[in-house]
Amino acid sequence: MEELHNHTENAEKFKSALDKDASIYQQREEKSARERLAEAHGWEKVEFIGEYYGIAILITVIVLVVVIQFIYGRLTSVNTVLNVVAVNAAGEADEEYETAWFTEFLEENEINTSKNDVNINRTLYIDTDENTTSYGTVYSTESLVTVFGTGSVDLFFANDEYFETMASLQYAGNLETCLTEEEIASIDEDRLVYVTIVDDDEDSEGEQSDTGVTILAGIRLYDDNEWLDELGWYTEGVDVTVGIASLAENTELATALLKEIIF
Repeated sequence: MEELHNHTENAEKFKSALDKDASIYQQREEKSARERLAEAHGWEKVEFIGEYYGIAILITVIVLVVVIQFIYGRLTSVNTVLNVVAVNAAGEADEEYETAWFTEFLEENEINTSKNDVNINRTLYIDTDENTTSYGTVYSTESLVTVFGTGSVDLFFANDEYFETMASLQYAGNLETCLTEEEIASIDEDRLVYVTIVDDDEDSEGEQSDTGVTILAGIRLYDDNEWLDELGWYTEGVDVTVGIASLAENTELATALLKEIIF
């Protein structure tokens, strides 16, 4: 019994010593993040912010960047109002004249040039030599199928020889739907390019039909066309034909450009 009393007495003394001398047992005073931030100084404050608010700040910055890029893109985006393709344009284009001329053309048609432009593609070259199967020709042929098939061409040019091939493949629309009879009659007959689109479907008896529809597919410009000479798209001596694509999406402006060129 005496031994138990001694243990109790020792425990009380030990407890008393800890209460007076051992700060490690004192209860911690909990402070809010705002209070701790207010007490921090210099790099401590930076480290504290990074530790407690880093993820939130990162997410906020990302959202702001995305929003700013979206707004900037909408404000600075340019709409293509006309797609022009020049096939087999092997000349050296005068890009300054090209830009100036098409800018003036858009302005004359009351189109805001700060928000709209003309897309010009003069990179497609098709070698008309049947024995040639160069990679460039194959690539350009595939590109032609793509741009014409997706309606990404409004007005197009090509050397006379290849233009008729393109028209026979139904790349060209009927200019009789764009020009009046009087306008067509004012053009020299030898400049009018008519093409018959043959119906390749088979009839009910399995025989191929040889009927077709003849359309005014294009208008020849000849190698002395002042407008083409200024642009420099084609080399000297090459006769060029212009037409409106059968799947053109900007037919009205394409027609305006056609008339600007031929009249």
